[in-house]
Amino acid sequence: GKARAVTCITYHVTITRQPPHSFHRYVLTMATISSLAPTTAFEVFVAKDTFKFNAAHFVAYKGFRERLHGHNYRVSVRLLGSRKIGPDGYVLDFGCVKAVTKKICKDLNEHFLCPMRSDVMTIVVKKDDSCVDGGTITLTCEDGSVFVFPEKDCAMLPIVHATTEELAIYLWGKILGALNSDYLVKRGMHTMEVTVAEAVGQEAVFRMQIPDSSASEDDVKALSDVGSYIKNGDIVPMPCPTSTEAAHGSASVSSAAAGLPPVKKQKRSEECGDGCKDCQAKLSAKLQQLAEAINAGSLGGNKNKVDAKDLEDLLSKSEGSGR
Repeated sequence: GKARAVTCITYHVTITRQPPHSFHRYVLTMATISSLAPTTAFEVFVAKDTFKFNAAHFVAYKGFRERLHGHNYRVSVRLLGSRKIGPDGYVLDFGCVKAVTKKICKDLNEHFLCPMRSDVMTIVVKKDDSCVDGGTITLTCEDGSVFVFPEKDCAMLPIVHATTEELAIYLWGKILGALNSDYLVKRGMHTMEVTVAEAVGQEAVFRMQIPDSSASEDDVKALSDVGSYIKNGDIVPMPCPTSTEAAHGSASVSSAAAGLPPVKKQKRSEECGDGCKDCQAKLSAKLQQLAEAINAGSLGGNKNKVDAKDLEDLLSKSEGSGR
């Protein structure tokens, strides 16, 4: 008939001999067998092409501000469950996660991510019912820079710095609220993880236990309060060298805050041994020597084409003759 797969599990039971010549008997119960089985855990991971949004932002903190720029953000969701799945065979229907996450990403798409809880920017929302855009949002930065955006082009988020890490916390709260934490717990899920990537290989992950049914709506909101996850105190200086604008700014601010001498930002001209101006002068002198030699007919021969070796030889002769 049909082929059958048979799994054989062998349990080893040790029987210890006790004097005088008697044996201690061990009974292997189903509870014991269950405890010997490996721990299992189910989880679902959802990452779709629709879990993305294109948005502009800049990170600003005391003493530093990035330039305004944008990213093509991508989001993924992981839900960790218990040892058993639901009676319908699911940990959770993928469709629930897809519908919720797609909508949240769509709401952020093609917007400026405005950190309404910034501690280094003054943000003023000016309503104007007569304006097609609904009003304006003005951001005045610590360095004096001023940005004015149409209100409808901004996503006013309860975050502080508009970093990928803070977006992960914010999205965790939004997705959990839309999925309903009480429902997730009843289905046996205990932890949710949200990953936000701003570029390939650059992502932040926020993972937290899902609150049980006794948690109020305010309790759930408190779990995704971005400010509660930000450390107080001075910024620790970066120990690693890097050429990014953000790192140079961060190093200078952090060093000052820590009472250390500021990290000197290397200028492009200092990257060159003799300085860029010296190099440019030397190059101009060599080109002038070549021009004079060519005009004097020093190439010689009847060659129709000139290659790099010819120019090198010509330049050597010109330098040798003091020209």
